[in-house]
Amino acid sequence: MKEHFLVGLDLGSSCVRVAIGQEQHPTAAERQAGLHILGATEVPSAGISKGSVSSLEDAVSAISAVLEQAERLVGVPLQEAYVGIGGTHISSLQAKGVVGVSRPDGDIRPEDVARVLESARTFVNPANQEILHVLPREFSVDGQRGIKDPIGMQGIRLEVDVQVVQGLSSHVRNVTKAVFRTGLDIAELVYAPLAAADAVANSRQRELGVCVLTVGAGT
Repeated sequence: MKEHFLVGLDLGSSCVRVAIGQEQHPTAAERQAGLHILGATEVPSAGISKGSVSSLEDAVSAISAVLEQAERLVGVPLQEAYVGIGGTHISSLQAKGVVGVSRPDGDIRPEDVARVLESARTFVNPANQEILHVLPREFSVDGQRGIKDPIGMQGIRLEVDVQVVQGLSSHVRNVTKAVFRTGLDIAELVYAPLAAADAVANSRQRELGVCVLTVGAGT
């Protein structure tokens, strides 16, 4: 069976870092999966300043160097990574989404949560910005506010208040271009300060849109 690694790539101004882990399935006594860290490596940063690419060729060289070290560590080529992104071009704003519950019996399912989060994303529609995260602050069901997890509840109208994290399109695309030039795919772009949470979200957190992997703080 082919091994699956969770890889985090942090593009800092001083260091470029890679952390590699494997998800550990929970036992009967555990409620959520854990993460076994296999190793981490770093190289001096080049071509990256304050979270933005200042030299594409230098950034590609630095990312390639740290990936080579990481691949020697685990003994196989790395296919994709969660990439930490930061910088002064990142901004945040609040938005709201609303949808009707799809099932005739009124049961709220994960697909309803996905639709209401997408509704909030569509409401923002920023010019010259790339949306990195749509993070739910609270849900409302038929006017009842303060709900953290609406799945399994009953109602007709589902609303959500979210925090939208976005970055300037040109900066985000330069980061993704530098990563893609190394042959590495991007599983997800993660705003670096958000990566201070758990390394692997449980299944319910994923349903509610919580992002996953931690590497560093973008320094």
